[in-house]
Amino acid sequence: MRAPALALVLVASLFAPAVARADQAAPPAPSPEVQRLLDAKRTLNWNVTLPGKSEKYGHAEALVDAPADKVRDTAIQFGRYKELHRKFASARVVAKEGDNTDVYLKLPVKLGPIKVDQWEVMRFGPARSLAGGVHVVEGRGVKGNMKDGHMIITIKPVDAKHSLLKVDLLLVPNMPAPQSMVDEELRDAALDFVNGLKDKSQGWVGPVLSL
Repeated sequence: MRAPALALVLVASLFAPAVARADQAAPPAPSPEVQRLLDAKRTLNWNVTLPGKSEKYGHAEALVDAPADKVRDTAIQFGRYKELHRKFASARVVAKEGDNTDVYLKLPVKLGPIKVDQWEVMRFGPARSLAGGVHVVEGRGVKGNMKDGHMIITIKPVDAKHSLLKVDLLLVPNMPAPQSMVDEELRDAALDFVNGLKDKSQGWVGPVLSL
């Protein structure tokens, strides 16, 4: 009887690793937008027209080595926007009333050798929480020498330690300017803002290369 019992123990030991591996489910594959950023190994930016809008926004997105809540908390530190990038060095809080915060933003526009400062005061409300742990911080232009201003910061959790950060930025100059030049300025501004917010949230400079 001892030999059959030993044989059963040996058979069980052969199957045990397979059972253990089956119990340890593989992590889910990254979503297509997350995989795109992992493949690119950098922040991506382009122009986009949002639903219900006719103007082109500057759009940028990046992976952040920080939880979504931490990125949200950084995004609502409006008084520190000037630290995000030299392009936003003039950013400052100019008014605060209740849950609303007014932030001055400037977009230098170049027309040949001439540079004209276009500016807008953006009114930000409190961060909104959506399904799936998504946070949205939104500001709308209320005063300035631009035709329109709008910014949407979207923060989506990827996992417990990483987030997907997106920014859509619209600043419409109140002066004749080629659309291609405006598009480029908005793309670059969105890119700079995302990189600055990403780096400040995660505490180090650079792209997230793996999860």
